[in-house]
Amino acid sequence: MKLVKKIFVSVVLLIACMSVDRVGAQTVALRNNLLYDATLTPNLGADIRVDSLWTIGALVGLNAWDIDKDKNKKWRHLLISPNVRRWLGDVPFHKSYVEGDLIYSHFNVGNTKIPFGLYSAVKDRRLQGDLVALGGKYGYSWILARHWRIEAEAGIAVGYAWFKEYECATCGKQLGNGDRIFLLPQLGINVVYIIN
Repeated sequence: MKLVKKIFVSVVLLIACMSVDRVGAQTVALRNNLLYDATLTPNLGADIRVDSLWTIGALVGLNAWDIDKDKNKKWRHLLISPNVRRWLGDVPFHKSYVEGDLIYSHFNVGNTKIPFGLYSAVKDRRLQGDLVALGGKYGYSWILARHWRIEAEAGIAVGYAWFKEYECATCGKQLGNGDRIFLLPQLGINVVYIIN
């Protein structure tokens, strides 16, 4: 766990140092993923232009409440995801891009049915732990107005999770520890505001 934290802090510091090099017109974008909002997870991302066709950034999402306290349904988590984007058009923040991202999440999820049969272990149990993943996405950005964009993106990440497993419905007794390698689909519809 300490190694994961050290790697994450190192990546964030590297991104911050790289971003100091260029600051100019239309170099910063703030974004919100509407699909992530639909999971009741407020989120905010920021991207900074570091070269003529490259941006770096991060997305943070936090869900700190229970879905249904009476049934002990949980989807609590903190997600931090630094990323790098290569824009395939003439300028950043417009047209196609490919993105690589790192994902870290601390989670407490249980008694919840996830669509499409994904992660069925949380349907009748509670899992509390951490995950790390490496992912890639393809996206497209449309200009709505001078400062506003909308992005659609899709991709996949492969990761590793380690957790404590508890029984539900009361989620009281610990059943043991676990870990697993997993695939994580990534989808987004982002509303973007460009800061001049």
